[in-house]
Amino acid sequence: MKKLISLLTLCCAFFAASATDYTGHLKVTINNESAEQDSVVIGITQQEDGAYTLNLDNFILVSDDVALPVGNIVVTDVKGTEEYGYTTIHFNDSIAITPGNDPKYTEDEWIGPILGKVLIDMTSRFTSTAINVGIDIDLSATLGQIIEVEFFGVAPATSGETEKNNGDVNEDGDVNIGDVNGVVSIILGAQN
Repeated sequence: MKKLISLLTLCCAFFAASATDYTGHLKVTINNESAEQDSVVIGITQQEDGAYTLNLDNFILVSDDVALPVGNIVVTDVKGTEEYGYTTIHFNDSIAITPGNDPKYTEDEWIGPILGKVLIDMTSRFTSTAINVGIDIDLSATLGQIIEVEFFGVAPATSGETEKNNGDVNEDGDVNIGDVNGVVSIILGAQN
C-alpha cells in the first residue's frame, strides 16, 4: 500500500509541473565581442507551486570555431508575473554553474563549476510559443567581465496543434499583426 501511495504521489508531482523547451538563437557578448549560435535550447518549467525554473543546459561559448564548455545554468523558484499575454520572470542572485552532460566533454572540461558561485541577472518573457531571455553573468570579481547572453526562441507545435501554434504568438487563433506586436513586446521588454 505504501508503494502505491508513493507511486501516485510521484505521478501527481510529475504531471503538476509543466515544461516547455524553446529552440532558438543565442548571442553571447564579452568585452563588446559577440558570438552567435543557432539551435540552442532553453527550458522553462512551471513548478507545482506556480514558480518557474529556467535551464540553459550545456552552455558552450563558441567563438571562431573554438568551443569553451561552460556548463548548466539553472535558476529555480522564480515567481512569474502575467501581463499582456506573456509571463515575465526575473532572477538576480548567485548560483553555481554545474557541469554539462554533453558527451563531447568530460566533467573536468566544464569551466562553470571552477568559477564557484556567480551572480546571474536574468529576465525572461515568454508565452507557450515564444521566449526572449536576457542573462548577465557577472564575473567581474574573478575575470573582470560580464558575459551578456541574449536568446530568442520558439516552442515546437504540440501534436495536433501545428496549425494553431505555427506563428500564433498571442494565441488568439490567427497569425496576424497581433503576433508581430507580441514578439516585439517580448523582445523590447527583455532588453529593459
